[in-house]
This record gives sequence, structure tokens and C-alpha cells, in this order.
Amino acid sequence: MTTHGCRSMMPVLAPLGALVLAMAGAPVLAAIEPLADGLRRCSLESDEGKRLACFDALAKALPKIQSDQFGMTVDIARKRDPVAVSKSENESLSGKIAALMETPGGGYIFTLDNGQIWMQAELRTNIRFVVGDAVQIEHGAMSSLWLAADHHRKTRVKRIQ
Repeated sequence: MTTHGCRSMMPVLAPLGALVLAMAGAPVLAAIEPLADGLRRCSLESDEGKRLACFDALAKALPKIQSDQFGMTVDIARKRDPVAVSKSENESLSGKIAALMETPGGGYIFTLDNGQIWMQAELRTNIRFVVGDAVQIEHGAMSSLWLAADHHRKTRVKRIQ
């Protein structure tokens, strides 16, 4: 078949592909969409039978959804859905240091007032934190997270609980 012949079939094949995807229905969509989006979509269904079928299809797709998230980086997620990633990147977590423990290596383990536990990911001995400090966890470059008490007290952290 010549290149010209393939081009002439494109107008016929494109609508056919769209029709096949439309006929596939909820089970296919549930397998490729993130879990939260699927839950939202199913909860909006007014018909009880359709809503149950939607949730059932989503539950069957759960292992696929979980394995799809393995190794997911911000860069890959941004390519898949730039709007969703930009929304989550703009978010930060505010709180207060409820407990503070110093590790044998000199780093900090922070317990926030919401119960989350964060560990200092890099040793920075020139900054100090105290219980009661108001802090924010912010997104940084290359999927890093930063705990900041103010502009001069900022350290890279990772969540441990």
C-alpha cells in the first residue's frame, strides 16, 4: 500500500477508533483514569444501577490503577495531565511543630499538629526549630518537599508517617 493510500483511509479510521472507545464504556475508562477522578465520576451518577456498575468497574480496575502509579514522577504526571499537577503543586501544608526529636546524626524529626511525621532529608546544622513553630511544607524542584518556618529556616524533608 502506498503512503497516499494510507492517508486516504485516515478520515475513515479516526471516527471508527472513536466509536470503539465510546462503546468500550466505563470498564475501560476506570482502568485508565486516576482513582479519585473515577470516584468523583461514579458519585455523580444519579441512576443507582449505573452508579453501582460504575463503582464495580472502578473496583475491578484498582490493581491496574495501583500498578500504574508505581514509579510515577511529577514529570510523568505533568505530561499526562498538566492541569491536575499544577493544582497539586500549588498546594502547601500549613501546621505547627507539635513535637521535635533530634536524631543521633543531628537531624530533626518533626511531628506536626495534624499527626504527620516528617524527617529532615539533609543535615543542616545552621538552622534550629522549636516546638510551636508555625511551618509550611512546600513543593520544590524534582519532587522535593521543604519544611519552612520562615525565609531563613528551610530544610528538605520526607514524610515518614
